[in-house]
Amino acid sequence: MPSQSVSSRLFCLALFIVFSMSLAGCGGDEKAAPEKQAAVPMKVVKAETKDMPLWGEFVATITAVETVDIRARVAGFLQEKKFKEGAAVEKGDLLFIIDPKTFREDLKQAESGLQYNQALLQKAKKDFERFKKLYDEGVVSREEFESYQTSLATYKAQVRDNSSQVENAKIQLGYTKIYAPVDGVIGRVNVDTGNLVGQGENTLLATVSTVDPVYVSFTVSEADYLRAKRDRDIKDPEKKEVHMILADGSEYDHLGTFDMVDRAVDPTTGTLGIRVSFPNPDSLLRPGQYAKVRVPIEIVKNAVVVPSRAIIDTQGVKTVYTVSADGKVVSTPVTAGFESEEMVVIREGLKAGDMVIADGIRRVRPGMEIKPIVVPMTTKQGEGTPVGQNDAPATEDKAE
Repeated sequence: MPSQSVSSRLFCLALFIVFSMSLAGCGGDEKAAPEKQAAVPMKVVKAETKDMPLWGEFVATITAVETVDIRARVAGFLQEKKFKEGAAVEKGDLLFIIDPKTFREDLKQAESGLQYNQALLQKAKKDFERFKKLYDEGVVSREEFESYQTSLATYKAQVRDNSSQVENAKIQLGYTKIYAPVDGVIGRVNVDTGNLVGQGENTLLATVSTVDPVYVSFTVSEADYLRAKRDRDIKDPEKKEVHMILADGSEYDHLGTFDMVDRAVDPTTGTLGIRVSFPNPDSLLRPGQYAKVRVPIEIVKNAVVVPSRAIIDTQGVKTVYTVSADGKVVSTPVTAGFESEEMVVIREGLKAGDMVIADGIRRVRPGMEIKPIVVPMTTKQGEGTPVGQNDAPATEDKAE
């Protein structure tokens, strides 16, 4: 059986050689050098220098230009209310009526007293003239003449006093009808009809506020005030554009104009009060509302800027993707300043002319090779789709 054993060994050896050659062939395929991928065309922008307006944003309160408390100036029962609460009123509109009966009687009594004393005055004048003639003729004594002279002066004084009483009674009667002092919106009534008002105090009945225009007041720091005052392009009030952001985040349709700057800086807070006037033709703004105002502080000359969408914010560390001379993507740390008009001022990390990827930043990685195609900075691509790619866009990480 030795021949069978030798044959088996030869067969096994042949199988081993064939298997080894197969493994060697496979290993050779794995070690084959991959083909180099072509650079991806991608649109980029160049960092630019431009004059950038620095805007300040401040919390503000809205107040009426005029707010008038409607008070009862005489004591009496509130008889009637002639308006709808919360409605617009015009100057001169009748608002309230206080029961006028007592005041009419006072006026009649004052007029009766005046008429009575006017009649006595007329008699005193005739007596004076008659006795003066008799005195001149030496018929009556000086003492008797002077008594009629005194009586005439007394009745004149009494008539003047009665005239004042009549005028006062008319004024008091006029106070029983209360009219709107200004055009505006009237609030809720504080006293229901039928109640006694004006007894011992001028009872507050309602309040009227003007609505167009309105005042918007806020405070700025000393530093912001000084920067704005020194900047030649900003300090002219007519050139200032004051924008207002409402509580729902929308921007108000009208621009404001500066109305007043406080006399002095508050030494406890180091702030200065500013008041702006805003038109309010649709009565959208009401006193007591809170809003934000955006005010130009200064113009920063020759600032290096990039689109705000190019900023990548990772836990407070801001970077941008730049393109090196050999077409490689580089993650470049930057120090970002303020943002205005969808542009961010770069204080450190970039210079004018540096190529920056502003769109499609989620589709690139540092070290990736691209073929940059420079486009104007103002042109925003559809979420930055690289040239020749139509895949769905991804949300960019950007500075707040």
